[in-house]
Amino acid sequence: MPILVSYAVADGPWAQWITHELRAAGYAVDVHIARTDFVERLLIALSGSDPVLVLLSAEHPGAAADWQRITEAGGDLVPLCLDDSTPALTCRSVHGLDEEDVLELLLGLLDRPRRQPIR
Repeated sequence: MPILVSYAVADGPWAQWITHELRAAGYAVDVHIARTDFVERLLIALSGSDPVLVLLSAEHPGAAADWQRITEAGGDLVPLCLDDSTPALTCRSVHGLDEEDVLELLLGLLDRPRRQPIR
C-alpha cells in the first residue's frame, strides 16, 4: 500500500506539492480528501505497513473523537500542521518553513523506523 496523504479541501495546494515531491523522491503515494468518510479511510490505511500522512489545518474536518479513534488504532500516523491552528493531534509544524526545509522535515519523518511515534 502506498503512503496515504489525507488533507482538507482547502489544503489541496499543499497536498499536491507534497505528493509531487514524495513521488519525485521515489515514494508511491495515494491521496485522499478528508470528507465525512476520512476516519474509515485512515483506519484502513493504518492497518497496513506504510505511513499515513495527515495534513492538518484549521480547515480539517476532524474532531477530537475522530482523532482518538485514529490514534487508538495504532499504525504509522504522520501528522503535519500546515498553519498555526491548534489541532487535536500532536504534530510537527511546517508553518513558516520554506519548501526546502519542509521537504527535509517530511523526508526525515518518512525515513524513520516504521511504527514509531512522532515526538
